[in-house]
Amino acid sequence: METLRYVFLVFHLFGFAALLGGVFFQLRGKDPVAGGYMLSSAVVQLVTGAGLIWTRTAQDLPVDGAKTGVKLALDVLVAVTALIGMRNKQPWAFYAVGSFTAAAAVVAVVWK
Repeated sequence: METLRYVFLVFHLFGFAALLGGVFFQLRGKDPVAGGYMLSSAVVQLVTGAGLIWTRTAQDLPVDGAKTGVKLALDVLVAVTALIGMRNKQPWAFYAVGSFTAAAAVVAVVWK
């Protein structure tokens, strides 16, 4: 079970890297827009985040409900905003996805 938890953690980090790396890459261009990779990465974040919570619960490790709720809300915001941005091609959605992703990273690292 510990190995599965680490697999979820690695793929969770891959999803984060794809989201934020794509944001930084597109910032060099003139018209950044939310793309399909953002939605795919957001879904990876949601699925692997749920897997991380499931494996921690199965191992009787502590799970902070408030932190989990905030992370879930931010991950859902990222996914919904990426979907809206893909359909409408609005720049604000691109910046919102980047901001929500950065906020989720701050919550994950800073919240003990």
